[in-house]
Amino acid sequence: MKNVVFTLILLILLASCTNNSSQISFSKSDCEKNWALCAVFPNEKVKLYSPKEPVKVALLDSGVNSSLSFFKNSSIISYDAINNKPTTTDSLGHGTAIASILLAPANKRTVHGVSPNVKLFDVKVLNDKGGGDIDDVINGIDWSIKQDVDIINLSFGFQKDDKKLKHAIDKAIEKNIIVIASAGNTLGLSADYPAKYQNVISVSSVDKNLRRDKFAAKGKVDFVAPGVQIPVLTHSGKLETVDGTSFATAFVTGIVSNILSKNPEYERKDVLNYLKSTAKDLGRKEDYGYGLTQYD
Repeated sequence: MKNVVFTLILLILLASCTNNSSQISFSKSDCEKNWALCAVFPNEKVKLYSPKEPVKVALLDSGVNSSLSFFKNSSIISYDAINNKPTTTDSLGHGTAIASILLAPANKRTVHGVSPNVKLFDVKVLNDKGGGDIDDVINGIDWSIKQDVDIINLSFGFQKDDKKLKHAIDKAIEKNIIVIASAGNTLGLSADYPAKYQNVISVSSVDKNLRRDKFAAKGKVDFVAPGVQIPVLTHSGKLETVDGTSFATAFVTGIVSNILSKNPEYERKDVLNYLKSTAKDLGRKEDYGYGLTQYD
């Protein structure tokens, strides 16, 4: 009887750890509509995992219009770090565009979100003009830490270092949170903060020919991802094509989410090793870091 009970307990535990998966495929036509997806997913067929406990991604940005139909099946929790309230608005559209790269379901315009199975924490830290106050960003980081997120996406930056910001970033990293930030559109000059911090994954952008965008930062660059002529969905639900390291950062965040979904036991060092091992070498480290981020 004891053996039977033990077997049942073991089966229950195994069932609770089951990592369901789904497969997405990309045709030549899909790649023509959205070259970026086929750049980061080099195989025609990609397996995406849905763990019992979804990967938690904090998107610190201008907010997300989560009422749009293409987010209806997504798990989104919002927090306005500027006004300290549990709802956000996005009049700028930047945050919603980033979210569409991560979450948008398959459709004729965006093809497929990079990591549609994540739980998104929409944290508004940028105002409707795209400006951000350091204290609001820190508030957003602190709130994200309390939510026990796995990843923080920062698709913006500041030209100057700030001790308080670095302290907040360091606190997140100490909690084993992976912080991913855009290197910035600095016309080929050095990266912005917080991407410039040592333990933050800094992302610059490349075009369809896998060359660094002339507007993208170089120097402290860890990886690159597609960031030119990227189709996104706006806060009004319309299709737009955008450029910038902000959007490249979203692709890296999506890939890291997929890595963690497949390997929930991974820590930051394991994720970095995976990214390095699968990245496509494109040339000079100051331009491309370890290379083009890919997920297979």
